[in-house]
Amino acid sequence: MTLWIIILLGLIGIDQVSKIWASTALEIGETIPVINNFFHITYTRNTGVLFGGLEGTASEYFWVFLIFATVATVIFGYMFIKSDFKDKRLFIFRLSLVLLIAGSIGNAIDRAVQIDHAVIDFIDFRGIWQYIFNFADTFLNVGIFLFFIDIFFLEKRRVAS
Repeated sequence: MTLWIIILLGLIGIDQVSKIWASTALEIGETIPVINNFFHITYTRNTGVLFGGLEGTASEYFWVFLIFATVATVIFGYMFIKSDFKDKRLFIFRLSLVLLIAGSIGNAIDRAVQIDHAVIDFIDFRGIWQYIFNFADTFLNVGIFLFFIDIFFLEKRRVAS
């Protein structure tokens, strides 16, 4: 369990340090082409929700966002703690939960500490994706993907064996 906590704290650290770097090294809207017309570092502030929806509502719904992130973190944390640490077959399940917790906490920190309750985004794959995101968003998306892989495929194998 100690290793998982270290991984969790490391993921949150990566997310927060990268956001601090983006927000201090760049002006809002400034972009650095890493691979021209494909991958850029572009500093934006997301005052909406998922994929920028409900733009400008971060302050209005601040408590809703924070409560949702807290409840999600508690539920995922409870599921993680209750998982059988002796069962190596639960690795993907535990990894998905750690990613979900790290992503929830990473974006909740932004909502709590930013004056406008915005989430800092900067990863810009403009060649294939129209949205700009951050590491916490990546953790959430990969965590959701792995969670469903575990539930729909791996859990069936565990039950069958």
